Amino acid sequence: MFKCLSRNIEIVNKPQIYRLNKGKYKEEELIDVGGYSQIWKCEGFAIKRMLINSQETYTIAKQEINIMKRLPEHPNIIKLIDYGEVKIQNKLFFCIVMELCEMNLQAMLSQEMLTERRIIEIFKQILDGLEVLHAEQISHRDLKLENIMIKRGTCKICDFGSASNDIIDLNLLSQIELNQIEEQFCKITTITYRPPEMIDVYKQQIIDAKVDIWQLGCILYNLCFRKSPFQDINKLSIAQAEFEIPQSQLSQKTLLLIQKMLQQDPKKRPNLKELKLFLYSRQIDDYDSFQ
Repeated sequence: MFKCLSRNIEIVNKPQIYRLNKGKYKEEELIDVGGYSQIWKCEGFAIKRMLINSQETYTIAKQEINIMKRLPEHPNIIKLIDYGEVKIQNKLFFCIVMELCEMNLQAMLSQEMLTERRIIEIFKQILDGLEVLHAEQISHRDLKLENIMIKRGTCKICDFGSASNDIIDLNLLSQIELNQIEEQFCKITTITYRPPEMIDVYKQQIIDAKVDIWQLGCILYNLCFRKSPFQDINKLSIAQAEFEIPQSQLSQKTLLLIQKMLQQDPKKRPNLKELKLFLYSRQIDDYDSFQ
């Protein structure tokens, strides 16, 4: 759930009490810590408290809340409760209050052995949540197991700090601009989920919603094989979309779904509508036969 812009930022680690737009909150338990932000449990809510130490972190925080405000309420998107700015020990923080979930998908995967049927149920929920973003012309751009929360068995997409409605044609950028945007991609995405067009910006492709499709492919692969398709973090392998499908009892349809999403050329990846049509069709395999 975090963008680690700096590992040397000192964050106030003690629970705090403060007032935001809709009410007063008392932090109770530190749940998770990132580079410049923390997640606190607070009276049945989760609060993401982000240290604002630069214009960059302020922009990311404002962007995240603005996107959350734009999104309609949906069972597969984390619910926004409240937000606001607070000062603690002369430091400025931006706080986002959200519904409290039990765990993220990474934690769930470490605790449970998922059947193929359950994997596809989870994947369908993620698609349903992402469909809401794409309907608003928003790409998430940092989809990963850690950014899918679980509440009473329901998946909820969270962390919109990297999300954007911009479409970037890298072919229109200068060498200096390509260097700058490559650095930006390193900050806002996780390398094992980063698509080829972001790994090798000098191919000068278009950055759009197909980034999310690649990341969906990485998530489905992780769920199926309990590891990343690019576990060794080999940039060349990612840039060339080279990965192995382990031997398994998975259906041909699920394996084909992974291959469709993890295509090197973003133009060849399906969009969400095509993914759902493929997923719900019975032409290749019947998901009723899942073990």
